[in-house]
Amino acid sequence: MNVSDSERIATILESQGYEASDEKLADLIVINACSVRQKAVDRIWGGIKKWQAQKKKIILTGCVLPTDKKKFAEKGIGYTDFYNNDFFKIIPHNLSPITYDEHQRDKSFAYIPIMTGCDNFCSYCAVPYTRGREKSRPIRNVISDIKRALRNGAKEILLLGQNVNSYQYGFAHLLKTINNLPGDFKFNFISSNPHDMTDEIIETFANLKKWSHELHLPLQSGDDEVLKKMNRKYTVKQYLALISKLKNKISNIKLTTDIIVGFPGETKTQFNNTVELCKKIKFDKAYIAQYSPRPGTVAAKLKDDVPQKEKKRRWLVLEKLINS
Repeated sequence: MNVSDSERIATILESQGYEASDEKLADLIVINACSVRQKAVDRIWGGIKKWQAQKKKIILTGCVLPTDKKKFAEKGIGYTDFYNNDFFKIIPHNLSPITYDEHQRDKSFAYIPIMTGCDNFCSYCAVPYTRGREKSRPIRNVISDIKRALRNGAKEILLLGQNVNSYQYGFAHLLKTINNLPGDFKFNFISSNPHDMTDEIIETFANLKKWSHELHLPLQSGDDEVLKKMNRKYTVKQYLALISKLKNKISNIKLTTDIIVGFPGETKTQFNNTVELCKKIKFDKAYIAQYSPRPGTVAAKLKDDVPQKEKKRRWLVLEKLINS
């Protein structure tokens, strides 16, 4: 998502006469932030100190929590909201998002945002506070972007959204429309919330010829009590039933997931429940995060009581089990 947004920001700047530059030579630095983890915010502070010493103009945008915005402002770094001020209208219709770092990105691959924001308010997550509530792009705009990408040589399309399943104009309808476009290409999407995965969407998956048959379905925890604290709105039993439906309908499906270890109050027994569930499901890949509190979220009020050493141990257990 951040790469896609950065490409769009670069497009705006280039349309106004700016040229992409090396960090050392640049007059202007645009920081496209992500507040999902503290580590990313810490990296921004390091960059700002260096760039201010070099007398560069700095623009901060992206996902930044209100508490961080205030701290950055105190250091003379203002915030520019590219997202919530008509985010999807900031690029003139005739401008196609360009790749801001041509040598690093394969032109055969295109990122297409279909929505931004989230209404789920998972207790650990900063997205609703940084990107705002869900806003979906009209189908005609999404299809127009995809057609442009295909004309420019794209062979793979990745649809982007914090929760694509709740796409306002009907996710199943959008998938069918894309599948019916002419041309030799594949498409996929991230990310899906199990809570909103309907039978209609699963039935649609089974009939898509151009979908890559890879599904990213965040689990986050394999323990009901932890899932409830996370405000994930599904149980382990419901998640398993969903996996069963998917495997029955799509025999060659590849499943990837997100898991958080060391959530406040997570016991060793609860973590082991996650391990056992992962053994049962056999994910192809997992993105495993060690919990860090985000200011302003509900979980930040809970005691962060799992020691860092134990978080790392749990991370290693799952990393070896799934990603080795």
